[in-house]
Amino acid sequence: MATIGCRFCGERLYYHGEPEGTVTVEHYFCSLDKWRELEAENLPADAIEIEHKYPLITSWRCWRCGSFSFFSDGIHLSGVYTPKEEFSSAPMQEPFEFGHFWDDFQWFDITEDDIHASEVLARYPQTRWLAKNDDELRIYEDETRTRCVAQFRRIEVVNPVTVATMTLKSFKKMLANWDDIEFTYHKVYYNFMREDNGINIYRGHGYQKIVYHAATTDVEEIVNAQIFQDGKSIAEVQAEVEM
Repeated sequence: MATIGCRFCGERLYYHGEPEGTVTVEHYFCSLDKWRELEAENLPADAIEIEHKYPLITSWRCWRCGSFSFFSDGIHLSGVYTPKEEFSSAPMQEPFEFGHFWDDFQWFDITEDDIHASEVLARYPQTRWLAKNDDELRIYEDETRTRCVAQFRRIEVVNPVTVATMTLKSFKKMLANWDDIEFTYHKVYYNFMREDNGINIYRGHGYQKIVYHAATTDVEEIVNAQIFQDGKSIAEVQAEVEM
């Protein structure tokens, strides 16, 4: 999967394999019905990942705001859930998907040890259980769903993401914190780069032409600079700038 921006806070999301709390960590979800099918086949977990990917749904959790981004086929963003401000005790509305939820480090141990599906849950009792539908997501401590430890609400996913749909404020935050941002305007490719000599924005693949340079980072100056071929700035045409 390519690097993406969090749809809720604009933070950079990418797989890195570091402990949670510093960068994005990948999670795997498998519905209970699918997992029972795999248990019946008694497949080793590495075979599930390599040869039977269909039961596994990949998700990334933003280390900054805690939102979950779910991907179908490991590529296409299918849903984003952000933490609820208030914890609800009301029953979750059906229909929903329910099943096992592992972080990347648990899943790595499982596949590294070549554990069969029928043994995974017995050997990894700390596995979380996840329920989700179109409106919300909940993480439970056990299969009975008696102890909910986290709740999330779904937010709208817009593809492609533009500066307007992610908010100009979030884009400014990206400019202030990221070293490399790719975007297009009217199908022309641009690349924001934080380099040794300051900030450069290039037009065209292969760093063909510098259209903006600044020795220091000034976010307001960047979004108001007339970098596009029609003489307009990001702030003027934010809805047309695609990430």
